[in-house]
Amino acid sequence: MMSLSGVIPWLYMAAFIIIGWRLYVIRWHGGLKIVSGVAMVLAPPLLLVLPALRNPAGNFADLLMATGIGMLVMGALCLLGGAVAAHLRNRSRRA
Repeated sequence: MMSLSGVIPWLYMAAFIIIGWRLYVIRWHGGLKIVSGVAMVLAPPLLLVLPALRNPAGNFADLLMATGIGMLVMGALCLLGGAVAAHLRNRSRRA
């Protein structure tokens, strides 16, 4: 049985895949889609990175920094993956 700490990263990645899919499908201007995607990807990791940057000598600063950077990278990759999946599905429907 998986614990909650094993499930949360999967939920985080699934959420950003869904967000990427929806941002690709929604009828907004491209710039607005990019800005909203970047804002959604940056917000959760900043909650971990900013305290580590403010107090680098803290007890868990290195762990907070590593977790925040990992969340940032995985969020961006999953958001991009969701957009690519929506693009490929849309392309196959047109053909």
